[in-house]
Amino acid sequence: MTLKATDVNTTSPAQARSTQAIIAALLPLAMAMSSALGQSAPAADPAPPASQADWQTRPTLTGDWGGLRPSLADKGVSFDLRYTSTYQGLASGTGPRDYQYGGKVDAFVNLDSGKMGLWEGGGFRSHFEYRHGEAPANLGGAIFAVNTALYWPVDTPNELVATSLYFTQKLGDRSSIAVGKFNPVDLLAADPFYGGWGIDRFMNLIFAAPPSGLIPVVFMGAVGTLKTEPVAWTLMVFDPKDRTNDYLPGDLFRTGVNVSLSGAHTTTLAGRKTTYVVTGLYSTAEGTDYSSLPPGFGTTTKKGSYNVSFEFRHNLQESPDQPNANWGFYVKVATADGNPNYVQSSVIAGFGGRALFFGRPQDSFGLGAYRYNLSDVLQSSLAPYTRFRDEAAVEAFYSYAVAPWLFVTADLQYIKPASGSFKNALVPALRTQIRF
Repeated sequence: MTLKATDVNTTSPAQARSTQAIIAALLPLAMAMSSALGQSAPAADPAPPASQADWQTRPTLTGDWGGLRPSLADKGVSFDLRYTSTYQGLASGTGPRDYQYGGKVDAFVNLDSGKMGLWEGGGFRSHFEYRHGEAPANLGGAIFAVNTALYWPVDTPNELVATSLYFTQKLGDRSSIAVGKFNPVDLLAADPFYGGWGIDRFMNLIFAAPPSGLIPVVFMGAVGTLKTEPVAWTLMVFDPKDRTNDYLPGDLFRTGVNVSLSGAHTTTLAGRKTTYVVTGLYSTAEGTDYSSLPPGFGTTTKKGSYNVSFEFRHNLQESPDQPNANWGFYVKVATADGNPNYVQSSVIAGFGGRALFFGRPQDSFGLGAYRYNLSDVLQSSLAPYTRFRDEAAVEAFYSYAVAPWLFVTADLQYIKPASGSFKNALVPALRTQIRF
């Protein structure tokens, strides 16, 4: 996985017009939101229909579109549109201390072949992304992005990119297969701790999509699942190259193949849901041989890389009335070859989920810490020339649901960057999200 994202720049007139168009489109919605949160309306305005009256309980800002939205869903077409804005900067550490704004549009369009009257068990999933603004994804010398929302799609600011386009098919009640183009964070959408695209839950890349060193930012391939007793299996076979800007490439698997197999066992411990997950990844692709990095010696390549991880999840609080309003403890440890994989080993731990406080079932929170031991061979090769060390950080966030369609999140990260010449960094952020 690519470690660093380029800064967002708006240079061309076309890009500027595109950003202005988005702002113009959102302005009336923002005005409507302000009205929903308590600003007075003219007395002459008629009362809205009952289906549109309660702004505080509707799941989306735009409601059910006069019945069109649920009608389309019944016919197999569903939409989910979100706009997320972040205001983030460096409170302490090495680098500019200014705070900058960035925005992100995420659009999910899903089709259900059964509801569309075609065939049962089939579907099509898509995720379109657009990011804009001046806020960088990396701050304070951190190798891993501190703002995942502005990391995806990589190297494509001010462009609309489809990061997921894939077909799904159920094969009976216990198995399924998906084929196409995948944003790996989409595969973590149902996870209560990881995932979230940086627009929900944690902002740091480590928690949004824990890097293994072997999964590209966007990949093409196939994902199969099989539920057995007592283990649920997931097999992934995919091309090792980043396919962010590719749609019909002619060079799939030309540089190698990556294979991932994971098994998850869910049980109960102390009366609460507990899950154990073991995952193994292997790549046949060639990578840089880090032992050949010192200048003057010429770089060479090395073939074959792996990553093996173990994950433990345990709910500490469960709600019998609301199955998703739970929070718990999570830990993930991994080991890798360290050459050509840039990861040597890693530890991620924390707790989080939803409904920390009773009566706030839609609020989410998290406190997490990680330490990534970056390739020992790489660190040894660079030692005579620069300080390069392991990277570690702590992140905490709380997301407050003003309404089911409006979330305000406070986030704070404390980072010990891998770049040894950089001081430890303190990175606060404010994030808002509107679901249309």
